[in-house]
Amino acid sequence: MRSIKDDVIMICLAVLISVSLSFASKSSFPKVPFKLSTRHELKFNNNLQHGSNSPRLDMKSVHIPKGGASTSSEKTMTAAQKEIFNLLSGGVAGTVASCLTNPLEVIKTQLQSSATSSANLGGLSSVAGKPIAVARQILKNDGVLGFFRGFKPTLVGIIPSRSAYFYAYETSKRYLGKSGFETLKEGYVGNSILSGFAAGFAGNTLTNPIWLVKTRMQLLADSSAGQRVYTSYRHCIKSIFEEEGIAGFYKGITASYWGCAEGCIQFVLYEKIKTNRLAVKNEKRAAAGLKPVKELSKLEYFTTAAIGKSIAAISTYPHEVARTRLREQARSGVFKYKGMWQTLGIIGKEEGRKGLYAGMGTHLLKVVPNSAIMFLTYEIVNSWLGQYTVIEDKKKETN
Repeated sequence: MRSIKDDVIMICLAVLISVSLSFASKSSFPKVPFKLSTRHELKFNNNLQHGSNSPRLDMKSVHIPKGGASTSSEKTMTAAQKEIFNLLSGGVAGTVASCLTNPLEVIKTQLQSSATSSANLGGLSSVAGKPIAVARQILKNDGVLGFFRGFKPTLVGIIPSRSAYFYAYETSKRYLGKSGFETLKEGYVGNSILSGFAAGFAGNTLTNPIWLVKTRMQLLADSSAGQRVYTSYRHCIKSIFEEEGIAGFYKGITASYWGCAEGCIQFVLYEKIKTNRLAVKNEKRAAAGLKPVKELSKLEYFTTAAIGKSIAAISTYPHEVARTRLREQARSGVFKYKGMWQTLGIIGKEEGRKGLYAGMGTHLLKVVPNSAIMFLTYEIVNSWLGQYTVIEDKKKETN
């Protein structure tokens, strides 16, 4: 049986992997800076701070030469072209991270399911709470490719998910900023939290069918409970539509809405820790007779984000288990879980804390290094984009 000690070990391992990858991003790839004006700095967009794992560049901070002039030796592209590459970098980062962490995602999803819960007496109950045993079962049933089940829906869902998130976030941020309330002005925590919820609501509503199909494909079918073995994504989608209707594709969405709180908690913690860390750092510099700095080091930013992500993920984790249970197939023709709170109540009653936090260690082992992988990919793309000088679009000038 897994214990609190096991989860602590998994958390420490996740942070260790993250720090290692952060060092790799700091030392292995040369930085080629953007040409910046003296009044601006290159910085991350708020996307990283408000629950999104894909950092983007703030294009307002990039200096654009007047008249689009550039020397013949410089590589150039328009602001619009650079913004497109910037958006694509988020997709690239998400794709790389999803590819590398998909095996952990599959194992985590299986650990969260009722098929491997302590309350189940089916054929998969023997691997309950045992990540290694689950991995062996997946390898036995589907081979190595079994660890990449559900990967195609992830790739399909990245672009619409990011697009809906960013559009809703920016729209809500501007709307709330004009509301007249001091605490809802742009840049304030209140604005960011509400905008983050709006973005999460839009993104989850649009892409829930994709994630449901992904979960169904990742879960091992329990033949003892009469669950269907999906032979392909088409077979999965057709079966859900015929047996459960359109509503079947939106199972687990209430748990996803609750999950929006995770991004908000992470942002608040990240800002608080970052601000305190910067204050302490400048106090030490002042004592040493040095000028204060406005930014932390790359490693400090990363570890701050990792700490915030870990705490946010742990505090809201039960919704992850509830969402998986709501999305799984019926057992013996009956859908046992019908709503988020009802699901949490059943799990708590039948399985206790271990059930509510089933697979948490594996989840943290996935999401924390995932941030490191996203960060590393961002740095590579950033270095490539840094070779270019942004110029004005000549077509706009002539119009």
